[in-house]
Amino acid sequence: FLLFLVASGLTLIFGIMGIINLAHGAFFMLGAYLVYWLTGIVGNLFLAIALGLMIMLVVGFLIERLAISFLYQRDHLYQVLLTYGLILILNELQKVFWGTDFYSVPIPAGLDGSIQLTETQAYPVYRLFISAVCMVLAAVLYVVISKTRLGMMIRACSVNRVMVQSPCSY
Repeated sequence: FLLFLVASGLTLIFGIMGIINLAHGAFFMLGAYLVYWLTGIVGNLFLAIALGLMIMLVVGFLIERLAISFLYQRDHLYQVLLTYGLILILNELQKVFWGTDFYSVPIPAGLDGSIQLTETQAYPVYRLFISAVCMVLAAVLYVVISKTRLGMMIRACSVNRVMVQSPCSY
């Protein structure tokens, strides 16, 4: 699950936008710690995920507007240097707010069981649920990027940003 999310994000950012974002994993880590912290506050994992997603969208938007957007027309080395610096900053923020201990969120009650595969092996329901979520997410990403007007604009923007921003009648 984690590898799928990181890989799909990297594919979208580098494959479509052409941005080398070495800090992608650090953003993912910050979002995970944020969900852990929010789960302790609101008491519901799914609500914490929704809130954490919204907060990380704002953080990502601000970092893109305040830092990364200035590097679109520059050499990839500038992107590497900036995003490496973001790794260092985000890792230090994580240590300041949550320390260096390992934390986890309890598995929700409906997903805490397991399916017996053999007499000695069982597979957690939670992992099956996460696998299904990943497959749905992959299908949604495919449909949005390849079949919708939004996906068309995202793909066009990766080729010619100025043309996409020009006013026209639809």
